[in-house]
Formats: sequence, C-alpha cells, structure tokens
Amino acid sequence: MTFFLYGFYALLAQTLLLRELAQVFGAHELALAGALAAWVFWTAAGVFLAAKLKPAAAGNGPALPSPYFAAAGVLLAAAVPANILAARLAPALFSPGLQPGLFLMLAGPALLALPAGLVNGLAAGFGLARLPARFYALEAAGAAAAGALTVAYFHYFPQFSALALLTLPALALAAACALRRPFPKFRLAGFALAAAALFCSNAVERSAWRLRPPAARPGVVIQTRGSRLAVTEPAGKQLFYEDGRLLAAPEDPAWEELAHIPLLAVKRPRRVLLTGSGAFFLLPEVLKHKPKEVDIAEPDVFKSWFLAGRAGSAGNVRTLPFDLRGLPAGAPPYDAIFQTVPSPDNAALNRNFTVEFFRAAAARLRPGGLLVFQLPFADNYLPPEKAYVIASVLAAARQAFPAVELLPGVRLTVLAGSKAPDLTADILTAAYLKRGLKTTTVLPSAFPFMLDPYRRAWAAHELEKVKNPVVNSDLSPLAYFHFWRAWLSMVVSPGSLLGLAALALCALCAGLLLAGRLSFTPERRTGEAFLIGFWGMAFETALLLAFQARTGQLNPQLGGLFAAFMAAAAAGALLPLKAGKTKPLAIELLAAALALICAFKAEVIFAGTGGAAVWYLIAAGGLLTGAFFASAAGKAGADIYAWDLLGGAAGVFTTAAFAVPLLGIKGALLTAALAALAAGVNGVRSCISTKC
Repeated sequence: MTFFLYGFYALLAQTLLLRELAQVFGAHELALAGALAAWVFWTAAGVFLAAKLKPAAAGNGPALPSPYFAAAGVLLAAAVPANILAARLAPALFSPGLQPGLFLMLAGPALLALPAGLVNGLAAGFGLARLPARFYALEAAGAAAAGALTVAYFHYFPQFSALALLTLPALALAAACALRRPFPKFRLAGFALAAAALFCSNAVERSAWRLRPPAARPGVVIQTRGSRLAVTEPAGKQLFYEDGRLLAAPEDPAWEELAHIPLLAVKRPRRVLLTGSGAFFLLPEVLKHKPKEVDIAEPDVFKSWFLAGRAGSAGNVRTLPFDLRGLPAGAPPYDAIFQTVPSPDNAALNRNFTVEFFRAAAARLRPGGLLVFQLPFADNYLPPEKAYVIASVLAAARQAFPAVELLPGVRLTVLAGSKAPDLTADILTAAYLKRGLKTTTVLPSAFPFMLDPYRRAWAAHELEKVKNPVVNSDLSPLAYFHFWRAWLSMVVSPGSLLGLAALALCALCAGLLLAGRLSFTPERRTGEAFLIGFWGMAFETALLLAFQARTGQLNPQLGGLFAAFMAAAAAGALLPLKAGKTKPLAIELLAAALALICAFKAEVIFAGTGGAAVWYLIAAGGLLTGAFFASAAGKAGADIYAWDLLGGAAGVFTTAAFAVPLLGIKGALLTAALAALAAGVNGVRSCISTKC
C-alpha cells in the first residue's frame, strides 16, 4: 500500500510542479518538456544516490518499506509544496519585460525541479531495492490513480489550491512511511515536521505569487483549466496577465484598431464571432456596431467566467464552450470572426495561427466575410525575427484565403477573406458616421493616414524580404522553430553564451561518461535500458506536443496522459515476461516500428481536434516500456530503472530542445524510432555473440 501511495503522490506532485514550472516560463511547451526532462534526470540521480547510500539494501526480502524509503517518503511529502512555492517566486528574478531566453528556458526548470526530483529519486531507489517489478507495478498503479484525479481537478475545480490538493496525499504518504509499526520516535518526529511544513506552505501561499518585472505583485490570481490569470492594480488601473504575459491594459488602442476598420468594411455585421482570451476586452468595441448576435468561443469555462465578470458582457452575447475548430457543424456563417490571441508564443496559442485554423475559419464565414487578427509589429522598423513570424503566419493564411490585407499600426491588423474588402477612407467614414460610433483613436480624421497605400505598401515590402517562409502548421509549429531562429538571431548576453557553452560541455562530459558505463550484455542490459528509456520519453514527448498542437488542451489533460502511460507501464511490468535474451529484442523492434508508423502517417493519425489517437499511442508506449523493464530487469531492477530514467531524461531534452524545433513533431518521432532501432541493433549483436 505504501508503494501505491508513493506512486500516487509522486505523479500528482510531478504534474502540478511541471505545470507550475511551465507557467513560470510563459506556459511554453519547451519549458514544460525541459521541466519533465529535469524531473526525470533528478529522479535518476536520486536512484543512483540511493544505491550509493545503501548498497546493502538490495536483496530478496519482503516488499515492505525500508527505513531509508520511509525517510525519503516523509521528506518528499514536505519538499514538493516548498518547491512549488519557490517556482512561484522565481519570476521576480527575471529580466524586466523580456521573455525567458533559450538558455533560461532549459536551465531554469532544471534548477527549480532539483529538490523535489532528487528526493523523489531517493525514494524510488530505496523502494526498488527489493522486488523491483512489484514496486514498479504498484508505483505505476498509484500514478495512474493520481492522473485520473488531476484530470478531474483541472476540469471541475482548478481554482482549488494546488497546495491544498497535495496536502492530504502528502499526509497519507508521510503517515504510511513514518507510522508503520513498530515506529521509533525519530519517525514520529519526522511526520510531525512534515505536517508542520505542509501547514506553513498552505499558510504562505497567497503571498508567494510573483510576475516578471516590472509587473506589480498580483492582487488576484485564478487558475483555470488551461492557464493562470492574474490581475494587478498599479495606480488604481487593472492590468490583466495570462501565464505571465500582459493580456489587457486600460485604454489600449490596439482593441479599437482591431475592431473598427474591419467592421466598417463589412456592410452589415449581423453575426460576429470572437475567439481567444482577448475576446472579452474586444467585446465593448464590437458592440458599438450593434450586431444582432455575438458569440465568444472559449472552451475554458473558468476563464470565461472570470473575464466576463471583470470585463463585462451584454444580453445579445453568447459564450460557447468550444474553440473555433470545435464549433458544431451546421451553424449559420459569420460576417466577421475576430481571433484575439496576441501572438503565437507557444503551441496552445500558435494553433490559432496555423493553416488548419485558417481553413476552419474560412469554412465559418459567409461570402464576403472577414477573419481578423493582429500580430506584433512596429510602425517604422521591423526586426528580422518579427518579420519572420509574420511572414510564416501570412503564408499559412494565404493557403486558406484568396485575399489577405495588411493594416500597419500599433500592431499589424490582418484582414483575410474570399475577396479583398473596400478600404477606401471616404466609404469607411460614411459607415462610421451612419453607425454613430464614438472612438478615441480610430477616427475619420485618422483614416487617410491609417489606410495610406504607401504605408501599407511599406509593410508588405518589409515582409517580402523574408524569402520562402515556412508555412505555419499544427505539426510544424512556428512557436517551436521560430523560438530557435529568433533567439539565436538576436544578440544575447555573454552570460547566456557562457551558460550555453557550459551546458554543452556538461552534456559532452556526461555522454563520454555514459558511453564507458553502459553495458549491452544479456546479463546486464543497461545500454538497452538507456536507449529504450530515450525512446519512451522521446515518443511520449512528441505525442504530448502533437496533442497540444491539435487540441490546445494539454494542460488540463497532462495528468491523464501521464496516467495512461503509467497504467500501461504497470500492465506491461506485470506481464509474464521473465528475463530472457530475445524478448527484450522483440519489444525494441516493436517500439521502433510504432514510432516509425506515427512519423510517416502523422497527418492521418493526428487528424481531427479530439486527440483520441494520442491516448492510445501513449498507452502503447507505456505498455512496451513496462514490458521491457519486466523482461530485462532480472535481479538488477534498480540499475535498469535508473538507466531507463537517464535515457528518458536525455530523450525529453533532445526532443524538446532540438528535434521538435528543428525537425517538427514528425522529426521528433523519427528521433525516437532511431533510439529504439539502436537498442534493437545492439540486441541483435548480443544475441549473435551469445548464440541465442
């Protein structure tokens, strides 16, 4: 039962901590994958450390918690909430006004995940010392139960404190570890200290929220299904932030620029659709045109509730619990669709700027209707990395819309439709006066300047300098490959360059060290365990990113996807596969074949917006991983487990930091397949040498 509780708490802690770390770095999936790699790496380090601290613990004794496992379990119960609080304080240390760079996005999660990850590894290492297959199965079963809880949590009560959610499982784990009879006084003291630490963590939670400078300390913070919203009130004016990014500010002229020129270009805007987190702030400007119906497409009902309450609403406005791609078929078309996501900074936001999104939007417009969105821009200078973003998005938009018009301003407003709208200043002025609009910046007197042909031609000319831009798509997201291109094209600080050099040197040294310690013999399959661990986590990471790119729902489903992997791994570990020479080889070849099929049939497998295929594939990956452990562990279960974890950490890091940004999601799947094939080649060589 204790091993089950440990698995339950470890997966719950992992899911909540990873989500916290990702939100520290703008909810970027590279940060999430980096945090996952760090968690797996520090867990592996803890397993190795446990073997050094207690080498005599291995044996064939009963599968009961040793005193060492009990101590690590109690420490883990207290460490995770403290680690989450440290993550929430971290944004205060960032450079003012800048998004985290590539090095910080890779190194930051590694440091922030260290305390809880290392203690988790210690507990796993001590637990694996006896009957590793049973520990593996019970831990995975507990993790599966925790994953189901996280799905329910993010779907039905995400506003409930994450630290409060951790408290009861933490106390249960600490009690199971410390209070098992007979219990010495030091165990009772350890339980009391863990309980006190949990109480203190909950007590100081409200004071731990921080945003990246120069943002003030938030007065209101709410966790929704997919993001975190915060509100600050400097000088009495409310500023809204989502995942650390400024979402809306008072008197922002961008909302007027986004709404009025496009709606004036539509003769009778009767039905309007708004999608994206900015919909509730754009709404007052849209309502000035008196449309008969306005729909807001927002699948996150908790976000809708919060923003509607803060920004206001109206009687003729409906909030639909879908995004644009998930709207029911057969609904009447719209005269205008406004996509209010500010920029494709991560895959969840990027999916609103892909060719798949634009095709879905085109199907929802009536003839002559417009899709309108904005991108970061500057009136008199367009940096190369910003031009690259815009050119890639426009290349995707032109795949779905014959006419794409650009209006430069505070931001670049894009009007896409089946035909070009009439943007003559006199015609728009007449429509403005007829509708009796009252605006601050978008005024008839400004129309000649805003719509000046030479000004628009300058913007188009600057974007034409980007030759052959990559078409932004779900499976090759701009949010990933642009992140590399933009960050590496900018002048970075000497400290960041030194950090990257140090990171590369550490990776080289670790690779040389691993090459000398790995074994590929049938008696000790640590090399194959490393490669299969690499395959398993690279495969899982690629699937998670594909799920996010297609659905945008990775955050609320993350624990469930982890649970599917762990439940299948538990089932695989319980299969009657005794250690042998050929069974691991068969599993390795199956793993390679699965990844190759997914890579070459990605468009078919990941078609649609529900992401159902990912659940089955995640489970298949877990089943093969667990089956390999059961067939290869023998009496060296802790050793196999630790090398599997190290391979997994390398797989996640390689996939997130290199394979996906440079090769896309299909390239990441091919990378996973290569690792499994390498394991299979070594398995074949081992079989030939031993005549199996």
